[in-house]
Amino acid sequence: MTTVYIADTGAFVRCGGPDKDKFQRLRRALRQAGVSLRVPQRVYKELGGDPTADEYPSGNIPHPDGFEEGWITVADELDYTNPLISTVMDEARRLIANATNRDQDVIEKADTALVGLAAQVLETGEADHVVLLTTDKPAGRAAKTLLPQHGFRDRLEFRYVSVTYLETITGDEFQ
Repeated sequence: MTTVYIADTGAFVRCGGPDKDKFQRLRRALRQAGVSLRVPQRVYKELGGDPTADEYPSGNIPHPDGFEEGWITVADELDYTNPLISTVMDEARRLIANATNRDQDVIEKADTALVGLAAQVLETGEADHVVLLTTDKPAGRAAKTLLPQHGFRDRLEFRYVSVTYLETITGDEFQ
């Protein structure tokens, strides 16, 4: 079974920079397991990168080590012409807005991109299973609700990236 790990901006913000213990624990766990965290291009932009640059990292991204070492990668652009991707992202925006009592127009595009990327890697067969690592509970719940409705039952796991999670993470989390 192929698993893709998708992370949001909050997971990296909660880690702190490369000199922080949580960042180093996450780095060590991923490297021990031989896996990488994939980020949607919108998350990469939030982190300060430019996905159109020939090579990343770019700009003032605070996590260049992860990209240079390969344990963080930037996903290809989402296929917005695919009805599944656009539908799942629109539905995610509505669910997140309802859960947070906010207008749909103010929902961060990176939040819906997490759900869209999960749907895309499952639909294309790139992965059999997706683990979504996020500090955004409404986005995680949206993914857990929507993907089964679109044929991806039991193929997504949502992990809330709490401080405790990052302080105790090991490579076993990614086996």
